[in-house]
Amino acid sequence: MKLLAISDLREAFDYIDRLPEVVQEARIDAVLFAGEILQAEARKAEWERAVREQRPPDRARPEVVEERRNDAESLMTFFRRLNTIGVPVYVIPGRNDAPERFFMQAAFNSEIVTPHVHMVHRSFAPLGGRYMVAGFGGEVTVEARDHEFFLRYPGWEAIFSLDFLRHLDPPKILLFYTAPADRFEEPADQSGPAAVAHLIKTYDPHFVVCAGVGGRKEKKQLGNTLVVFPGSLAEGDYAIIDTREKEVAFGNLR
Repeated sequence: MKLLAISDLREAFDYIDRLPEVVQEARIDAVLFAGEILQAEARKAEWERAVREQRPPDRARPEVVEERRNDAESLMTFFRRLNTIGVPVYVIPGRNDAPERFFMQAAFNSEIVTPHVHMVHRSFAPLGGRYMVAGFGGEVTVEARDHEFFLRYPGWEAIFSLDFLRHLDPPKILLFYTAPADRFEEPADQSGPAAVAHLIKTYDPHFVVCAGVGGRKEKKQLGNTLVVFPGSLAEGDYAIIDTREKEVAFGNLR
């Protein structure tokens, strides 16, 4: 089985329109998207101001309100374009893909229209009769939690939300926006990366795909798990995972 791993779109929707060509040429069986649909420029600017001024971010700023209206349409555009890829697509949100209810509503509306798109944030869906795909999106933190301005979750919530995995027998593929720590350490809830590493250690998935934030494009082994960072789709980057050979090939659409 061959899987196309992508992340960090940041509203570069034209690259999604070019994915069917990659899917056809590489004989891809499914697509795994590890988050970050939106750019969130106004929200980022207000967040930075709020940090400097030691105050909560202001959701009522006119530019933030206007951006939120545009974000709702961008989320719908993202899911509409996914429908053209032609193979199953498994999706989690990134840090910017807030509010959570907007993302969830757009994802569920898309699932109703087409059986190809599967939202696996805090959830799971079968893949090819062999694997089970599950995930947890957004930024996993030590204790910060936010569903409105950005998607940020404390490590304990990620661990609790994926507890259902212990009841799933098929081999697993997990999607995370937050990259795991480089090694297994305890206690697991000291940081977001440690919590993600704890989940990988606990459920021993065959593969993990994490967002290529900052253009990160690499693969690494964590225990028995092959962890793949596909790079930024906003820069044309993607990765192809061969599940049989456990090999990864990186490509670029430019």
